[in-house]
Amino acid sequence: MSITKQVFKSPADPGKYEDVSFLYHMESSTGSYADITSYGCRVVDLVVPDKDGNMTDVLLGYKDLDGYFADTCFHGAIVGRSANRIAGASCVISGVKCDLPVNDGPHNLHSGTPSFQDQFWDGEIIDPAKADAIIAESGIKGIGSVDSDALLLHYISPDGATGFPGNLDTYILYAWLTDKTFFMLFKGTSDKDTIFAPTNHTYFNLKGHDTGYVGDHTIQLDADKVNLKDDHNCSDGRSQDVTGTDFDARAGVPLTQLIKSSDPQITMSKGIDSNFEINDYDGTYKKCAYLIGDKSGIKMEVLTDLPGIQIYAANFLGGDIGKSGKPYNPNYAVCMEAQMFPNAVNIPHFASPVIKAGETCYHATGYRFVNN
Repeated sequence: MSITKQVFKSPADPGKYEDVSFLYHMESSTGSYADITSYGCRVVDLVVPDKDGNMTDVLLGYKDLDGYFADTCFHGAIVGRSANRIAGASCVISGVKCDLPVNDGPHNLHSGTPSFQDQFWDGEIIDPAKADAIIAESGIKGIGSVDSDALLLHYISPDGATGFPGNLDTYILYAWLTDKTFFMLFKGTSDKDTIFAPTNHTYFNLKGHDTGYVGDHTIQLDADKVNLKDDHNCSDGRSQDVTGTDFDARAGVPLTQLIKSSDPQITMSKGIDSNFEINDYDGTYKKCAYLIGDKSGIKMEVLTDLPGIQIYAANFLGGDIGKSGKPYNPNYAVCMEAQMFPNAVNIPHFASPVIKAGETCYHATGYRFVNN
């Protein structure tokens, strides 16, 4: 299937961004589709069939560019260079001290501004053969074949952006795979040692984006351990075995267990907002989790080559009006963000998010949809 492209307008100033703001409609051969904007590589819509064949938009989002300009919750965005928190908004990369924006208590969250999520990216529509070739170049094993035309987005984050060194040449590939996976590949190359640790910050509600509370979803995580956090919600290098705790989702549990828990590590963020350590991490692309929508029966499997997955139950959504005119309130969605561990740059025993000058780094994440 071919991808269509149209201007994604700002109603407040309809002509201002028409040369850079686009919406790409990307359909699979089975009829599922995604709409992606060049602003922050944000996924605006993700529509898949439920157990009865009804097409369901499972992704929270906004109807126009102004909604994303006003957004403070990173809806659908590629966030980076460094996703999640860096303690004290400071780190040292190859002997160079980097002072970052303080924007989440004493810490840095999602790199600050300007970052991937608030920039316009250049987009190119490519055929399946070229997309397959890019995936093959990554060297990541286990990724299936591309189903239809794919979208390749490009942005160069300049040296010194939010305190990080190096001109970071970045590509994001979005594609539907033949196994019904909505897939993304991250590629980064820098001229100085720097961090390359992005993620996708999509908010999922598998009953439909405007149907409310997600606590009755079932979540399963292939994770024996969870990162522990300091008093300001940032990973501090400790890990905890999930056995006998509300973090134990290995067999599949109601998501509400992770939202309503009285565990101090959960209540500090008004619900789950923690990084789980994926079992048997070895850098290969594999399934690490699934989510099942109550009522819809939609099952979404998460696959990645990354070591961690952040589960965030949208605890701080503030009632903003979404694309259908209904408010998005706390716990109306869940983010399942494959990632490097939070604050890994400051914790030597975590896998390092630093890439060397001239090195090209790839990461992959897929969301595979099947009817349960």
